Amino acid sequence: MTTSTRPVAVPDTRTAHRPAVPWLTVVPLAAVLAFADGFWVTSMRGAVGAVGRGQGPFTTWWHQSTVLVPLYVCGVIGALALALRWSRRGRQRRLGLLATSLLVVLAATLVAVAQMAAGAAYDYHVQSDELQMMSMLRGDCRADCLERLRQDTMWLQVRATGLGAGLLLVTNLGVVAWFVMIFGGRLDAVRRGRRTARGLRTSKPPVPYAVGALRRLRTSPAGAAAELRGLLAATLVGGAAIHVAVAPEHLEEWPAAGVFFIVLTVLQAGAAAALWRRPGRDVLFLVAAISAGPVVVWAWSRAWGLPLGPDPFVPEPVGLPDCAAGALELSAVVLAVVLLRRGTALAGRPEMPDHVSRLAVTAVLAVTVIGIAATQEGWFDVVQSPSSAGSTMTTR
Repeated sequence: MTTSTRPVAVPDTRTAHRPAVPWLTVVPLAAVLAFADGFWVTSMRGAVGAVGRGQGPFTTWWHQSTVLVPLYVCGVIGALALALRWSRRGRQRRLGLLATSLLVVLAATLVAVAQMAAGAAYDYHVQSDELQMMSMLRGDCRADCLERLRQDTMWLQVRATGLGAGLLLVTNLGVVAWFVMIFGGRLDAVRRGRRTARGLRTSKPPVPYAVGALRRLRTSPAGAAAELRGLLAATLVGGAAIHVAVAPEHLEEWPAAGVFFIVLTVLQAGAAAALWRRPGRDVLFLVAAISAGPVVVWAWSRAWGLPLGPDPFVPEPVGLPDCAAGALELSAVVLAVVLLRRGTALAGRPEMPDHVSRLAVTAVLAVTVIGIAATQEGWFDVVQSPSSAGSTMTTR
């Protein structure tokens, strides 16, 4: 009687696993893309932007590129998530590598073009006001003349944005190709794992796209509900951070408003901690109330103006910090409602794919960083109009 030494396949009874985000690929690639694209955004702004912008181009370039790195991280993770999904359909290696690279290029280009288009729209707004002022001072330009000058200015911004989009696309193609060469002709969509035995190869088929061996993460028994609670806590912390940044200016302008933001910060931070320690329905109701209240107050103050304060019933201008905080608070309301309505069902479901969950958390981080940076003088190169110079919540 002989005994076979051939290993017998044993079914995998472990808990479900999921591919992990390759952070050593994502973060350096996103940072280089952000700074490379930021060069062209700053250059086009200096060429056709409004007078008063483009001052100190180097400072503007590294400030805004640094702030937008988390946004580029979101774009790269989203592109790799699509590549990973397509890779499961059995694509060929070269075709998969090309598709992954092009998805990353497209995502980075969309982020940069959106940034450039937003800057062009702001430039057009400022330049239109300047044309109006110049026509009033000189008195030799009638309404039709002013309208023609505004149309010419608009088309100048449109053509500059189109030219910039082409430059951004070529630049991103070069950056991604450079990274592929650095990584030895590979662009990992998932974190690479270790070999199970030294000197031995696994019998599993290679991963489509040749994006590297899968490094899998063990999922939590708590399921998707735990991840949504974590994301909800992140939105609360992000909103609290922005409120901390604007509180000192509000204390100087109107002490009652500053105290309101300080109290709101404490409540949001406390609610985030309570979500981790005691994630019950009462906490979720508290989170929904804390998040919905500031959104209602913000909408009222921008539409009709608050009945109290230095300027009662005067609508306040919309700014980048308050838009970022409002987006986080509105997201918190939506997440709290979802957990209240479907929390029990979500607890039994597996966690979201790692790319999706990390993309959501990084998006919260990106909004938070942009909101905080917009409260600091000099981090966003804009022209502050006289009408908004006295407001601490306007774009800076």
